[in-house]
Amino acid sequence: MDLSLNELVMALVSGSMIVVVLTSLGSRFLHHKAERRLVNCRITCRLCGQIFNREHGEKLRHCPVCGAMNHATGNGTLG
Repeated sequence: MDLSLNELVMALVSGSMIVVVLTSLGSRFLHHKAERRLVNCRITCRLCGQIFNREHGEKLRHCPVCGAMNHATGNGTLG
């Protein structure tokens, strides 16, 4: 099978484009996964509305601003 220079260049360019697309899709997937993990660790204080992070495995956390105890689950509502 004889390849001309034109066919070789087109194959290299096409292969490079496929690698770029696959790499960008993988990067987006990993970024979305990390963002979701950060959102799951976020707590909103039920009294003052301060947003802060919790450590993995904590069920109760003191608010750094007002000192109120907050549950790690069921966040998002004040009061």
